[in-house]
Amino acid sequence: MKIAVCMKYVPVIARIKFDYESKTIVREGVPSEINPFDLLGLVRAVELKNAHDDEVVVISMGPPSTNEGLTTCVALGADRAVLLSDRALAGSDTLATSRALSLILAKEQPDLIICGRNSTDGETGQVGPEIAQMMGIPHVSHVRKLHLHSDRKSVVVERMTDEGSQTIECELPAVICVTEGVAPELYPDKEHMELAQSIPAEVLTCADLPLSLDQFGANGSPTWVDEIRLVEPNRLGVLLEESTPEEAAKQTADALRLRLAELAVESESSAGQDFVILPRYPSGKKKSIWVVAENTKNGLAHVTLELLGKARELTQFTNSEVVAVLIAPPSEELISILATQGADRVLVLDNSQLGPVCGLAVANSFAAAVERENPYALLFAATADGGDLASRLAARLELGLTGDAIDLEINADGRLVQLKPALGGNVVAPIMSKTLPNLVTLRPGLLAPAIPEPRAVATVEHVPQLPFDGPDIRLLKEDFQEDLEGILLAKSPVVIGVGMGLGAPENMAEVQEMARSVGASIATTRDVVHEGWLAQQMMVGISGRTIAPTVYIAVGIRGAFNHTVGLQRSGVIIAINQNRRAVMFRSSDFGIVGTWEEFLPPLMEELRPILLELVATSD
Repeated sequence: MKIAVCMKYVPVIARIKFDYESKTIVREGVPSEINPFDLLGLVRAVELKNAHDDEVVVISMGPPSTNEGLTTCVALGADRAVLLSDRALAGSDTLATSRALSLILAKEQPDLIICGRNSTDGETGQVGPEIAQMMGIPHVSHVRKLHLHSDRKSVVVERMTDEGSQTIECELPAVICVTEGVAPELYPDKEHMELAQSIPAEVLTCADLPLSLDQFGANGSPTWVDEIRLVEPNRLGVLLEESTPEEAAKQTADALRLRLAELAVESESSAGQDFVILPRYPSGKKKSIWVVAENTKNGLAHVTLELLGKARELTQFTNSEVVAVLIAPPSEELISILATQGADRVLVLDNSQLGPVCGLAVANSFAAAVERENPYALLFAATADGGDLASRLAARLELGLTGDAIDLEINADGRLVQLKPALGGNVVAPIMSKTLPNLVTLRPGLLAPAIPEPRAVATVEHVPQLPFDGPDIRLLKEDFQEDLEGILLAKSPVVIGVGMGLGAPENMAEVQEMARSVGASIATTRDVVHEGWLAQQMMVGISGRTIAPTVYIAVGIRGAFNHTVGLQRSGVIIAINQNRRAVMFRSSDFGIVGTWEEFLPPLMEELRPILLELVATSD
């Protein structure tokens, strides 16, 4: 049996800097590393290999320096390494990248292809599903458990969802995109690294691929990036460096009282403004905007309402209808909600016989509906299902796709501008597509729903279920977990965020006790979850949830945009970090330079009456 692992050699995001004066990216001295999720996939592949005497080949695309990462993969147990390296590949977006990798994989003919959930420099998670679509095979994303059947012809995996988990069976060949928990994070020792140096990677160029050069690189990419925009700090940025712990605590408490009073006045002023119900254009089918509804066991996910609100805003420029796509058995209740929240038309794709939203059968029927109507744009939630379906659609119809966008605009030329954070959040990249329809996934929690219109009615149409007899995934079991921690975190007016600066997992108990004393919830970063210190439900940021507490206290958090993107709607942010250069201070209203052991206890004591009042008034 052959297992192929797709590996990306990525820059260490924490080391990338941006010079605001010269508006340039500082790349000098920035090291690279194996994408952490790809590393987990490799370790799991080697575990399977050692149990069954399989072959593991690692495939990567990048500059010659990628060889360093491939050598590490061989040292960890891979048998072979293949590098696709060619200047013609520069500027490849996810579709062009997937096209190139799928051609190499087709030549290798592996039984199992493993990818990381996403890359830390792109955060889209599109390449795995797009490779699968191009190869005509099933895929499963967000996998934290991966097991081979005894017959070695299929796999059973556990897939994480926004509501819990799914147990899925899938025939091979298939693409499996893995995440935390699938394997331990291992690194080779010096002896294995020296041995790996004698097994060089096989280097391929575009000349070795059976397509013309215009299918790769910038020419073969349906998306392009316009002039990047600086992210100017919108926080107060007050920094206390020379104060004693007691002085810093008192100064911060006094400043917090003033800031909360200012926010209260601003909130009252906003509440007095008249809200306008935006006009509808139900007959404007030429540039219709589709919203793919996210359905949960408790009804429509809130992100669906956010997407409908944004779609309604965009139609003020396109003068077109808003179409909601409901991939679920017909439901009058859900259709009514979609209508009142902005949909002029509802397309129902009953998947009760087709299987999960992320499967090939659903993508097949949905893609046919898109081809028939050719809308202006399709908006998906940046969730497990939303990302998978959008990626399959992009690969099938060769369309541009922007993942994890934070907002949308329409420019003077009528193009949809998809705003995506880049380079650790120092800049926002406006991405546009050369193809129609525009495809984009949007982060939950960042957009505002439209004002409900209780009397609105939508036209309902049913999407034909096309026959599909190819290989697909089978849902064996679905576990819905009541995410109590997440529910509390989403609603809590006071949140304490903890990062790796806490030092060790045994220090967590002290901070948790301080949080309990003021009724605060605990949040964390991806690195902390990756180390197993806290549960994933408590993670905030691109890979986690978006929150909007009145007060957020960041303890030992470096402040990469991967985390702070989930805090943009917070009222006041306070940070404690012993590194005065921590980027978290740029995203904070008040910062204290010092160790958390010295500064956090007196700060919490000084803030206690303020925070307890916030918690009491929110109940």
